[in-house]
Amino acid sequence: MSRYEAFCNTTTDLQAICDIDSYDRKRVLPNNAWVASSTSNLYFLHNSGFCSVLYRNGKDLGAAQSSEPSSNQTWRYVAADDRLEYFETSSSVTALEALNFEESQDFSTLKTQVVNESADLIRSYINRPVYRRKNADLQGASSREYDFILVRINALLAASDLVRRYDEEKADEIYSKAISVDGDGLLDRLKRGDFALWHETTNRSEDGIVQVVSIDSSTTGYPRDIKMHGPPNVDYDEIRLVISTGGNFQPKSASTVKYDVLVKDDTGLGMSKVVDAETITGSYQTCAYGSQVIWQPGLYVTGDEFAVTFQSSDVAVGSVKSGQMYR
Repeated sequence: MSRYEAFCNTTTDLQAICDIDSYDRKRVLPNNAWVASSTSNLYFLHNSGFCSVLYRNGKDLGAAQSSEPSSNQTWRYVAADDRLEYFETSSSVTALEALNFEESQDFSTLKTQVVNESADLIRSYINRPVYRRKNADLQGASSREYDFILVRINALLAASDLVRRYDEEKADEIYSKAISVDGDGLLDRLKRGDFALWHETTNRSEDGIVQVVSIDSSTTGYPRDIKMHGPPNVDYDEIRLVISTGGNFQPKSASTVKYDVLVKDDTGLGMSKVVDAETITGSYQTCAYGSQVIWQPGLYVTGDEFAVTFQSSDVAVGSVKSGQMYR
């Protein structure tokens, strides 16, 4: 992973903050200062200021020439003389003064640079590890490799940077949604621990996070709750709940649905069976690591598989506001 990798993209994530394409940092060049050079069809704009990309009536004129321009609508900037040189056939100073010339950095390049710099600010500000989640099962509703809170903060910081040149007040407003003098910006709260990243230990991860691994299209049942009687006696495991005998588990009917529980061993995850073909009853039943699982009524198909992630640590993420009581 590149150290400079951004959390957000440069298109839809920035557009979600504001109409970002209105802030492409184009600078209008003086249209009344063109002069003809001693070379036919070559014109100079003195004191133009640095030009990275040149636009003629909104059209990107491509990369600057490495030598004096000599073909139609080509250009270069001569830094030593602060001079823009532009070649256009069958033109004149009067014709050029009627056109709109702008300069700017390539907008796609600019947005990439800004979101990468903002991502670096985030990493430095929160001062704790940030990891990608390549596993699609862990990517949440947005199917992103980074937590959505990081995506949104990155977009806020980048958008405020792009807007600042045009509207300082609006830029400050956007920036404050990420970092605020009152400490209630999203990045402030992430640093404080009001938000936890996907890999961090929380009360929720200690209680077991249930996710679907694979189920039949007709399956309607689901592990409804995981009950703990204390912290899990494991630092980390992604246990598997597997339906070993399918059926329709409903009130007023004897259950025929059975499940297995698999935990990790020295060779990998889900390698050791600790519960074998236990009948689902609708009560809290044996799971793993001192926990119990209760299954909701519904249709279960043999082979349906659910994961329960347990993660425990001596270091809690989040400010202390209340105590955790275990039954």
